Amino acid sequence: MFSKENKSLFGREYIQNDYVFKWDNGQPYNPDYITSKFAKTLKKYNLKKIRFHDLRHSCASLLNAQGYTLKDIQEWLGHADIQTTANTYAHLDIGRKKNITNCLSSVIEK
Repeated sequence: MFSKENKSLFGREYIQNDYVFKWDNGQPYNPDYITSKFAKTLKKYNLKKIRFHDLRHSCASLLNAQGYTLKDIQEWLGHADIQTTANTYAHLDIGRKKNITNCLSSVIEK
């Protein structure tokens, strides 16, 4: 959001990258900093303890529940290879396979 203003402010010192979490000068946050802040936020609001990385899995599950394909999810998560997505999130297809089975069963019964 503020990248344009920060680029002007920092000039040549601004670090250009695609990171979401970064300091005003564009320097990416250290992963340990994000982990620490996330844990403190969960504790502050009395939320269930989860890892920051678990949000990525939640994102994939929510996208799948909304009907997005593994290919869509692969692209969204930035996996270079669909096998990475398929191997990591194979459990997401189980519900879809049950739906296919139910659909075929209902057609056959008619």
